[in-house]
Amino acid sequence: MLDVLSAGNINIDLSFLINKLPDLDGEETADLEIFHGGSAANFAVGVSRLGLKAGILGCVGDDEFGREAICELKKAGVVTDFVRVSKGKRTGTVCVLVDKSGGRRMLAYRGANVELESLVEDLPEAKFIQLCNVSRNVLMKIKKSRGRARISLDPGGSVVELTPEDLDGVDLLLLNELECRLLTRSEYREGTRKLSEYVRQVVVKLGERGAYAFDGREEKIQRALRVKVVDTTGAGDAFDAGFITAFIKGMGIEECLRWGIATASLKIQRRGAREGLPTLVELEEFLSCDPWITNI
Repeated sequence: MLDVLSAGNINIDLSFLINKLPDLDGEETADLEIFHGGSAANFAVGVSRLGLKAGILGCVGDDEFGREAICELKKAGVVTDFVRVSKGKRTGTVCVLVDKSGGRRMLAYRGANVELESLVEDLPEAKFIQLCNVSRNVLMKIKKSRGRARISLDPGGSVVELTPEDLDGVDLLLLNELECRLLTRSEYREGTRKLSEYVRQVVVKLGERGAYAFDGREEKIQRALRVKVVDTTGAGDAFDAGFITAFIKGMGIEECLRWGIATASLKIQRRGAREGLPTLVELEEFLSCDPWITNI
């Protein structure tokens, strides 16, 4: 049995390091690196490096990018038996524009990812299913076919398809401040209270301000760490990997928040969505120094 099945996008990231965005009809030069990405794939690699048995449910094209994507997932220890190679489709590709501060803008071509919905009828056995930026239809189908697995959801850009009522039956919701506002029409503290009517545990990622959790009774907040930011691509996926690994290990919510923030803090110090994802040993060594004390 898998500890976690990650469902969602598998992409290739074309990462451009830019000094400034070009004006209309203008041109700017940039450095280019090609990375493996996709929220579901990033998350699966993240939890695998932290010691969980992870599998991924997703689609790639029958192209070189797709073959490389599967190969890289296997190298990271992710079970790829549930990845479909879609004939006649291209692998999902994202153009990532990273500025000098490490902030990023993205343009996404979904490619083979659009076929995910056809894979969710017969799910492999897993303790946890993490849904990463999946459509409302995929969410609804997985809620029905999940068996005994618990469901966690990071809605990403697909949050615009959802209502709070759609989340009934989700065990863990991880979203950022903007997504919480779009979903609830409220700021995050009030929004989490609305969402807790349907979800057992809600976590809001607050970027440089840390992260906040509410379970319908008690709220927890953990401040962020000050690190050198190189590239924030995949930071949310890294947080999810750290938080859910700690959650599955039975840690308290405060410690889960610390694991999530520490994992994201290590990731954003390197370019690419996965390159900075720590191993369990690296994360535990980082946490053993109590970075919230040494980082004041």
